[in-house]
Amino acid sequence: MRNYPLVVAFAAALAVVTPQYAPAQVESTPIPAPKKPNFASLDFLVGSWSCSTKSARRPAPYLSTVTYALDSTGWWLEETTTTTPTKWFPTQSKLVSYDKITYESDTHRWVDVSYNNLGGSDLSVSPGWNGDKFVWHSLTFAATPDISSQTDNTTTKVSNTKTTFSSSFTEAKTGRVVAVTGVCTKR
Repeated sequence: MRNYPLVVAFAAALAVVTPQYAPAQVESTPIPAPKKPNFASLDFLVGSWSCSTKSARRPAPYLSTVTYALDSTGWWLEETTTTTPTKWFPTQSKLVSYDKITYESDTHRWVDVSYNNLGGSDLSVSPGWNGDKFVWHSLTFAATPDISSQTDNTTTKVSNTKTTFSSSFTEAKTGRVVAVTGVCTKR
């Protein structure tokens, strides 16, 4: 068998250049499920509220009805805000905003995903209550030709049936800071 060394060399070369296939390792550990939000600190919101919002550059406040409800899955607090048209609002149709609020246990923050019937949207986050204050920070704000900056939106819990809120924005052309304040009372 004088070709034996040649056969062994060929087999060795073939073993080196041929990919070795091993069965795929199947992960058996289940994906960890996130913890459901604990809405206990926001339970007082559930129900219907009457709100009045005043912008320092407008002649009068505008009125809204806000309704909060926990969704059937237990993952979201749903907020629907219907704003009554005013003379100075650019459209005479009702503005209806929808918010879905949840808590991300991995990032330790509240998240508010919102949109409205006129094409507006926002994504805000908050660390939650600090005493009687809940501060929302918008992640999607971008300066425009009209507004160059905005502050966070602060909600203050006065009681289980009354909240106030405040924020401000800066007009791009004038540099004027415009305060926006409001009050909501539970119906």
